[in-house]
Amino acid sequence: MQIILGITGGIAAYKAADLARLLTHQGHRVRCVLTEAGARFITPLTLTSLTGEPCYGANPDQGEWRANPSVEHIELARWADLVAVVPATANIIGKAANGLASDLLSTLLLATRAQVLWAPAMNTGMWEHPAVQANLARLRSFGHAVVDPGEGVLACGEEGSGKLADVLSIAEAIRAQGTPKLSSLSGRRVIITAGPTREDLDPVRTLTNRSTGAMGIELARAFRDVGARVQLVLGGDLPSPWGVETLRVRSAQQMLEACEARWAGCDGLVAAAAVADQRPEVPSAQKIKKGEGTESLHLVRTPDILAQLSASRRTDQWVVGFAAESENHLDHAMAKLRNKRLDAVLVNDVQGGQAFGAQANTLTPITAQGPHPPIGPLPKDQLALAVVRWWSQRLENRLT
Repeated sequence: MQIILGITGGIAAYKAADLARLLTHQGHRVRCVLTEAGARFITPLTLTSLTGEPCYGANPDQGEWRANPSVEHIELARWADLVAVVPATANIIGKAANGLASDLLSTLLLATRAQVLWAPAMNTGMWEHPAVQANLARLRSFGHAVVDPGEGVLACGEEGSGKLADVLSIAEAIRAQGTPKLSSLSGRRVIITAGPTREDLDPVRTLTNRSTGAMGIELARAFRDVGARVQLVLGGDLPSPWGVETLRVRSAQQMLEACEARWAGCDGLVAAAAVADQRPEVPSAQKIKKGEGTESLHLVRTPDILAQLSASRRTDQWVVGFAAESENHLDHAMAKLRNKRLDAVLVNDVQGGQAFGAQANTLTPITAQGPHPPIGPLPKDQLALAVVRWWSQRLENRLT
């Protein structure tokens, strides 16, 4: 993407340098626009050095309006795929909400047809003021996105809301806002299950598996990015992605109940979770102590989440499952497809521990027509987007 990063006069302006570096490292072209107040906190030289692109706006050596044969605010407005204002002060929010243009950034914001994203940062009292909230509501009505600030100790010494959101979250919001949407998935409501489930043996020990949930989380991001309304039902300990409604669960039963409560209102399900297939028949209320002689554990089956949701679906709902296999991958995946009446299965080869954690991975899609060409090997974020595009094409063919 070609990104304009607008930087205004708040102490959090120094974090914009980290964001500019991160976005550039991710392969985006970033041009920074400084307001006069922003230039008191961070210099054009810093931003130019980090991005390899010119820095516009206030410049202590040249002033705001320097001699230039181009009409900068129009050229930049046309150049940008997305404009992100980080940090966004109450002043620039008020200007943009009310159509005021007194410097390069505010003029550019009026002229651009690109996506616009705001990351506010200010004192708690200012953030909670009705005028600021009304201005943000108006910006949202224009189609702009807002990354709400977090809570913590502010520069003024107060503690509360108004702290600039984490740079990684802002970068993720930029990715979500700037990714082209897919018509077959945009606005569709999708449940994604991810991560391991854990079945308690006693207050200390659990039955679980080696899944981290990384692939499911990347799928949630990818579906979000192309416009789907994602509800992530997540086991394990990985952080949930920005902008995705997430429900944390622990056991298979909790995951089933969470999905059942949402299933009727959704268009599709992607079951990427690694669900523990067994649980202790009677978990111990106290830690189990070592004993003499042979010890045994009586296990019972956990609910088959995918089969139960598939059995209760409407004709207009779709279900995609995952299979982690160490042998006879295609045969086992085809059996799962038939037995659970799925629309597709994506099969992993997990022999030797491959596919777990942050490794690159390959998925082979299976449908009623048989195996499709493998997708990958790719890093999991790229693999997730490739899977979403593959499935989107399948949906388009089904709908036309």
